[in-house]
Amino acid sequence: MIYRVGALIAALVFAATAVQAAPRKLLVVSVDGLDWRYLRDRDALGLKIPNIRRLLAKSQVADGVTGVWPTITWPSHTSMLTGARPDQHGILANAAGPPDPALSYWSATKIKVPTLTQCLANAGRTIGAVNWPVTVDAKINWNLPEVYARRLGDSSDMETVDHFGTPGLVDEIARSYPSFPQQWLDDRSRALATIFLLKRNAPDLLLLHLAELDSEAHEEGPFVPHANAVVERSDELIGDIVKAMPGDYDLALVSDHGFERIDRIANLKVMAAADGIAGDMAIEGGLVTTSDAKVAAWLRGLSGKGDVGREVPAAELARYAPLLSGSAFEPAPHVMFGAAINGEAHGPSKSMGNHGFWPTRSDYHSIFLLSGPDIKPGALGTIEMVSLDSRLEQALGISCPH
Repeated sequence: MIYRVGALIAALVFAATAVQAAPRKLLVVSVDGLDWRYLRDRDALGLKIPNIRRLLAKSQVADGVTGVWPTITWPSHTSMLTGARPDQHGILANAAGPPDPALSYWSATKIKVPTLTQCLANAGRTIGAVNWPVTVDAKINWNLPEVYARRLGDSSDMETVDHFGTPGLVDEIARSYPSFPQQWLDDRSRALATIFLLKRNAPDLLLLHLAELDSEAHEEGPFVPHANAVVERSDELIGDIVKAMPGDYDLALVSDHGFERIDRIANLKVMAAADGIAGDMAIEGGLVTTSDAKVAAWLRGLSGKGDVGREVPAAELARYAPLLSGSAFEPAPHVMFGAAINGEAHGPSKSMGNHGFWPTRSDYHSIFLLSGPDIKPGALGTIEMVSLDSRLEQALGISCPH
């Protein structure tokens, strides 16, 4: 009898330990273009974001996340799930052109390194994704990928999402939420899809990409009333999602890049020609590189005078963008570089705000918060975007090959 009681107690202890050791689930919410300054300066901006404020109080919180090059949406989201730089994982830009998976960066088959979603699928665990970039053809159980033939701001046409997503998923969500299958997959309908998947399928990993802040900040600029209102709307949606989130989930709140106000475009090739300078100059909006010593000297002469900013140290260039060579320079604050070869030296920007700047640019950071019952709150300091994959793996209780 004593033996049987002892065996029963041992079995109960083992069962309790097994329950405690069961891997947790994880919801990752990415708010496109949520610059760290929205959180750091939330009081000065007067932001009404009660749900994010509650998360900040109980999360591991990064003091900004240093991004990858280029600091744009699709390369950054892919780095979050691979721990690799864009030159390593192969997604070097956002998708463009017709939504043909054989073209551009629509398809997960374009990713050259293992992903977190592949790792989980190979371990027999389930995944859901709503509007996550580079997930067409991905091993995801319930998938509404970011894919579009037409766009309204950062909203995708529902017809294309339905075509490339998990068969029948749009109709299934519509039976629970009749307003879901509208013309556009926007942040409201993305939140509905996320709530549906949490309640109905409860995948081990659920990825959500909210995108409307990005388009508003491009149009109006960051940290202004209209953009701030979209931050507040995103907070409302996050609150709705958190209410629906089962108790066995941890939550990671992330973003893909910072944002800057843009006052003007500096057409460097026009300016160089006017000064009698000719030579190699590779221009992206947030960086210019040259292997020509005369051009580099000319750019150094402009540094700090209103158009050209800091010269990027060679060690930084090698660390974040080893495919680039020569000398590299950032634009001055609130300036982007233009590639025009004739016309005016300066021109107005088509966007009041933009991203795509060098990752270490001062104050230009994305965000990372991680919360859950077993997550000890605290400050992480400034971290690197390529570290997020391992942090997400740890929250999921899985170790993936890299």
